[in-house]
Amino acid sequence: MTLTNRFTPFKVTFSLQTPVVLGAPWLNFDGVISHLIFRERLGQDYYTLPSKEPVTIHDGQLLKPLKRSRTYGAGDGGEIIHASVAQFDVSIDQAGTVTVYKRFDEQYCHEIATATRKVNVGSGLFRAYMMKLPYLPARSATFYCNGDLAEIVRLIGYLPGLGKKTAYGYGMISSVSVEETPEDYSLIKDGVAMRPLPCSFGYDSDEKMMLTYKSPYWDKRNVAVCVPPGAKVYGY
Repeated sequence: MTLTNRFTPFKVTFSLQTPVVLGAPWLNFDGVISHLIFRERLGQDYYTLPSKEPVTIHDGQLLKPLKRSRTYGAGDGGEIIHASVAQFDVSIDQAGTVTVYKRFDEQYCHEIATATRKVNVGSGLFRAYMMKLPYLPARSATFYCNGDLAEIVRLIGYLPGLGKKTAYGYGMISSVSVEETPEDYSLIKDGVAMRPLPCSFGYDSDEKMMLTYKSPYWDKRNVAVCVPPGAKVYGY
C-alpha cells in the first residue's frame, strides 16, 4: 500500500466534559497531532525542552499521518497540511474568560539544586503570575482531516484534553467518535475555509489576514497572507 492510498478523509468529534481554554483564536488539528507525535518520540524529555528553542525535528517527519498538498514556486515552503481547525458547537459570542494562577509551592524547596537561600517569585523560572484566558463552554469539537485513519485514532487515544490548561481540568474529553466523510473537508467545506489557507496557493477571499499556516503555530517564520478559517473562499 502506498502512502497516498492509505489516506482517507474523515472527521473526528470530541465530546467534552468541561469548557475549552484557548491560547489563540483557533485550535489546529495538525498542531494537536504533532504535539502527540513529538511527545511520544521524546518521552519525558519532551517536558524538559528549552521553552524558547525551536523544535529540531523537521515538521515533515512529525506529520506523516496527515496528507500534504504541495505547490511549487510558493515562498512559504510549498506545503499545506490537510487538517482543519476545531469546529465547536458554540459561537464565539458565547466565549468568556477564566483566570488561572501559578505560584511557587514551598514544600518543594528542598528539591531546588541551588545555593540560593531565597526563591525569586517575581521573575524567572519560579515567577508567580495571574493570567486571564478566553474559554468556550463547548460540549463538542469536530475536526476534519485527510490522513492515516488508524494512526490518527491511535495517537488521539493518548490525548486527555483539548486546548490549554488541561492540567487544571479544562477541555476534558469524555468520548471520541471517528467517521469517514464522502469528501475531503479538511481545507474547505461548503465554500468556507476550514483552516488558514495561504493565498500563495491560489486561495482568495474578501477576508485576508497574516496568520501562521502550519505547526509550530507560535513560529513567526510560518506567517503568510492567508484566508482565515470561517471566511468564504474563491479561486480554488
